[in-house]
Amino acid sequence: MAKVKKQSLENKVRTRIAPSPTGFPHVGTAFQALFDWVFARRYNGQFLLRIEDTDQKRLVVEAEQVLYDAFAWLGLIPDEGPQVGGPVGPYRQSERLELYQQHAQQLVGQGNAYHCFCSSDRLEKVRQEQRRRGIPPKYDGHCRNLSAEEIKKKLEAEESYVIRLKVPVNEEIIVPDLLRGEVKFNSNVVDDQVLLKSNGFPTYHLAVVVDDHLMGITHVERGEEWLPSAPKHVLLYRYFNWDMPILIHTPTLRNSDRSKLSKRKGNTSLWWYRGQGYLPEAILNFLGLLVWKPGDNQEKFSLAEMVAKFEWEEMNVTGPVFDTKKLEWLNGKYLRELEQDELIERLTHWSNWVVELGEDQDNLKQAQQLLAWMDRDQVRFKKALALSQDRARTFLDFYNLLGFYFKSKLNYDLADLLQKQKAADIVKALTQTIAKLTNLKPYNAETWEKTIRDVADELGLSHKTLFMSLRSAVTAQRFTPPLFEVMETLGHEQSFNRIQAAIDFINQQN
Repeated sequence: MAKVKKQSLENKVRTRIAPSPTGFPHVGTAFQALFDWVFARRYNGQFLLRIEDTDQKRLVVEAEQVLYDAFAWLGLIPDEGPQVGGPVGPYRQSERLELYQQHAQQLVGQGNAYHCFCSSDRLEKVRQEQRRRGIPPKYDGHCRNLSAEEIKKKLEAEESYVIRLKVPVNEEIIVPDLLRGEVKFNSNVVDDQVLLKSNGFPTYHLAVVVDDHLMGITHVERGEEWLPSAPKHVLLYRYFNWDMPILIHTPTLRNSDRSKLSKRKGNTSLWWYRGQGYLPEAILNFLGLLVWKPGDNQEKFSLAEMVAKFEWEEMNVTGPVFDTKKLEWLNGKYLRELEQDELIERLTHWSNWVVELGEDQDNLKQAQQLLAWMDRDQVRFKKALALSQDRARTFLDFYNLLGFYFKSKLNYDLADLLQKQKAADIVKALTQTIAKLTNLKPYNAETWEKTIRDVADELGLSHKTLFMSLRSAVTAQRFTPPLFEVMETLGHEQSFNRIQAAIDFINQQN
């Protein structure tokens, strides 16, 4: 296949994302939108948003606004679409029905499509018989060769009908794909697709071709699961005598077992990942990394870096595994690089978003608690956040990382406090530690650590044992930031009160 001259694309590229508003936005939609947006930006073109809402049975009215919110959150702002308008609107398919009906009738007039009056009962019987015989289900052409007189009679009787594509017999249909080369199909296995339904609404196949042409789309990106439908689209472009846009069938996102990414085996909602506290830039980086790298094995890159380097031909067509561990790792890297003021601002915004989303969210309690801690003691919250930032992978992690700083009472584990020592020995060590630290001057990391080590030496305990016991007393955690910094964040009085509470707990258990 001849390679596209890159200089010829400048200011000419027009890409689109065309989701259906049927629920929360899918990560697959974000995946497709990312590459469409990046490619359009690379060549100073336009990225369009088109709403495919012709499947009225699956339509969720509120979902359209959620789609707009999702693209805004990701920063993939369309240049044209229902919200921003544009020269080739309307951009909502339900507002373009007359266009589809006109083009369907044009195909009928040309002899490239036909009226089909078959009832749903008859079609189901045909499918059952085909399955019984081991034949792939497809329309049997019953109405394909009706005479003009028969058709007129049925139309005058107002019989219900659909309009079907007339697929040629015994022809090799070639689908040109930028990633896969020429993909060939035998026309005899291609169904006479319904183009216009009995209610006057188009099917996807008619609408997508008409819209992409009239909207001047130059590059059509969609998942590889649509490749078997591409011969129908090739025929439609031929029948309308239109130039085809460049087709790019991207690889399907996979679960760890290589099955198609689905709700049954994982989380496919973009809003789920947002609710878990993932950053949009990390999600976009991760989605891009699934099938593309900027070079030199670079794994962390910005949208700007991707715009500067991305080409479709560099995309890997092998179905990528949606590895959430890799996403966590990337998200953690982005979190660690945030300045504290920005981290607090974004954590606050995320918490408020989760609260506004509703009570059915699993993370609602955590978000509410984070907001409460911020309000209760902003100074302590900032210090605790700074100590925890390196250990967080998502915003949601901060709930567990910060919790012990704000609890009025800790739940102690006796084994963690005793560290395999006698209770009396640990009680004595903790008591002596409070006495030594209370009047310690200067109170800094160096003198604090030396004092604790001296107490351990005096009592014949290992330094590690006393430090671990103290950590458990002050935090009821096994792993925390450096203990001195934790106690500085809590304040001396509360730290010593917690050590005394741990002593009381040990005495009650013995």
